[in-house]
Amino acid sequence: MPTTKILALVRDLLLRSRIEAVAATLGAEVTPASTLDLARTRAIELAPAIVFADLSDANFPADATAQALREAAPHARLVGFASHVDLKSLASARAAGFDLTLSRSEFTAQLSALIKS
Repeated sequence: MPTTKILALVRDLLLRSRIEAVAATLGAEVTPASTLDLARTRAIELAPAIVFADLSDANFPADATAQALREAAPHARLVGFASHVDLKSLASARAAGFDLTLSRSEFTAQLSALIKS
């Protein structure tokens, strides 16, 4: 069975560590990216199955992130998350073409299932 490749556009070190820990237990591989340019480059190199994007981070605006990743990794599942009060970012991500948008708490609660799917 091939390893699931995940690209994590997450600069929060605690959250990224949690993603990496859950992924490791499921046999998935996580590669972080701290800028949109780096994310684009890594998406081309890795062809990830899943991209997790922290939409509350100004480095990853929904429109530009969706466009860059759709071009670099067209088959990747784009999952964006933000604070439950950051409705603008969540709505922007849905409009930009993210496959799934979640509040941060929903994202962490469903992390294992998101990686498995």
